[in-house]
Amino acid sequence: MIPREKPPAYKTTKVTAFDWNTFIGGLNTLLRPNEIAANDLAQADNLMLIGKGVPTKRWGMGNYFMAGATGAVRGMSGFYKSDGTNELIALTDEGILSKKNGASFTPITGVSWASGNAVQMAQLADTMYICNGQRALTKYSSPTLVGFATLATPVILGASNISNATGTSIKGYRVSAISTVGETLASTEYTLANQPTDLGGTAGGVIRLQWTGVSAVSGMVKGFNIYGRTSGDETFLGSADAASTTFLDDGTSVPTIFTYPPFADTTGGPIAKYVVRYQDRLIYAGIDGSPSKVLITGRWPNHEKFDLSYGGNYILIEPDAGDDITGLAVFKERIIVFKQRSIWQITLSFVQAGNFFVTQPDLTLVTSAKGCIAPNSIQFVENDLYYLSQRGVHSLGYQQGFTLDALRTNEMSYKIRNFFEGLTYAQMQGACATYTDFKYILSFPGSGRTMCYDVQRAAWMGPWSYDANVAITYKDSSNANHYLVGSIDSTAVDEVSEKYPDDKGTTIPTILATKKEDFGDWSLFKTVKSIFTQMKNVSGTVGVNLQLEERSGNIITAKSFNIVPSTGVTGWGTDMWGSIMWGSTLGKATTTGSDTSDVIRWANINRAARTMQLNVSTSNINDKYELLAIRGEAKAIGSGFRPSNWRT
Repeated sequence: MIPREKPPAYKTTKVTAFDWNTFIGGLNTLLRPNEIAANDLAQADNLMLIGKGVPTKRWGMGNYFMAGATGAVRGMSGFYKSDGTNELIALTDEGILSKKNGASFTPITGVSWASGNAVQMAQLADTMYICNGQRALTKYSSPTLVGFATLATPVILGASNISNATGTSIKGYRVSAISTVGETLASTEYTLANQPTDLGGTAGGVIRLQWTGVSAVSGMVKGFNIYGRTSGDETFLGSADAASTTFLDDGTSVPTIFTYPPFADTTGGPIAKYVVRYQDRLIYAGIDGSPSKVLITGRWPNHEKFDLSYGGNYILIEPDAGDDITGLAVFKERIIVFKQRSIWQITLSFVQAGNFFVTQPDLTLVTSAKGCIAPNSIQFVENDLYYLSQRGVHSLGYQQGFTLDALRTNEMSYKIRNFFEGLTYAQMQGACATYTDFKYILSFPGSGRTMCYDVQRAAWMGPWSYDANVAITYKDSSNANHYLVGSIDSTAVDEVSEKYPDDKGTTIPTILATKKEDFGDWSLFKTVKSIFTQMKNVSGTVGVNLQLEERSGNIITAKSFNIVPSTGVTGWGTDMWGSIMWGSTLGKATTTGSDTSDVIRWANINRAARTMQLNVSTSNINDKYELLAIRGEAKAIGSGFRPSNWRT
């Protein structure tokens, strides 16, 4: 007999499975759906993360109060008084400051503003300081709202060397007036030729400078600043009191380096776009006519004064370099100045000038690689500053492994970098953000979109289907935090909160898309056997679609099913119990049932595909779910199943 070979043992194709039990990576649109990680999402419309990375529907929106009679909301802030009470104040295009009064508002009269300009506010010493880049400084100390009066610029009448000393040098002088608020522009330069190089003594002599006084309301003029001595490059030389109209320059005063005459009149308060509180000072920028200037006030109680004698000063950051200031912030002991294409830091030191000390701003470049496009995007987030550049959201702070004193920037939005490419410049420039519940929430007015960065989970989610002109976190009199947004097309100020299931009666539709799964081998087709989903706190109807890529390359929906809570719809007025009617048969349910326990669903597929992707959606007001896990099982098909058109 011819021995027969024993046939090889039959081996079944191994089942390959995936098990996704967290989506903590959040939204990733930088990569294609088949390239993202298993814990990333390809789409996360109107979703947020909870727990260990569980997607669920975002917070809804309800009206908090109306901020005015007409126009969009341009600015908003909590005003927290020293007596323990607080007010919520806002400004709309109506041009009138208002404060919340129930669901409506109470106007605050005394000053009005032109429409169409963003408003910034900063509080110090029970007073709120308000600026919008169009009107001079205004302050509100409940219930009083006032602006400031402007002084005239002094005129130099003449100068002479009263010792009759001569030489070959040209001396130059300028004089400005000081009010309780700020400083005028300096006078036109007055030059004196044929003077000694060094003043003082018999050889140098003394130059006597004389100017006109300035008329104003009693007590408004506090004195004069004198700038000299190098013609064309005058810097701060000394001060004179309000009654003086002369100054003797005997060479003993040393001109202060970099402290130049004002570029703008600030006696009526500066016309500024940006204001922040720095310790017990106020810092202003976006100065009308001087877009690279930063104004620094004196320390409290001189925080409304900018002149040198009260501890104020200013600094120009690369003036006329085509890189304007776009925002201010404070980081620990530093003043952070954002420009269009760079970021700078200012620290304060003190230089002795005569009988007093001058506040000296010291400037350091943080980065010239990127700046800030949206002033209202700047927010303090835990230990860092977040801000929006033209390339996305970045952080500014200390970085592990580098010198503790060195600030560094990092890109936070690389996973959604292409999202920003779909926005207009105006939408980027008007973006506003707040930080609440460990979430940096960034809204783009005019786009209908808001993005959410979950700081605890380092994940982006969204977009959320609303936008805003203004966003703040307001702490009310009971110490409850409220995330508030000001509308772009009405005077409404709305609260975004988990207590609202919809956006003021409008459904919040959600869409979730997972990665495209290839079960570990992109080149082989598989028989997709089954799909499992695990959810919790399901209410309403949750739609699930399974999409497969067929051998032809087409994407088909291989399975669609709905997940509904087992408890169904409940509420009196929906049914008849025996012979007794509860409510009316014409009534409708007052609530929608929900499953608080796990809801597990299994679908048998048995379809050939190269990749699979799961989509989960909701479309009704009460629809909601928490997606805990997804599991899929498949068996590989041999290489002979590959399409013939793949062959070359």
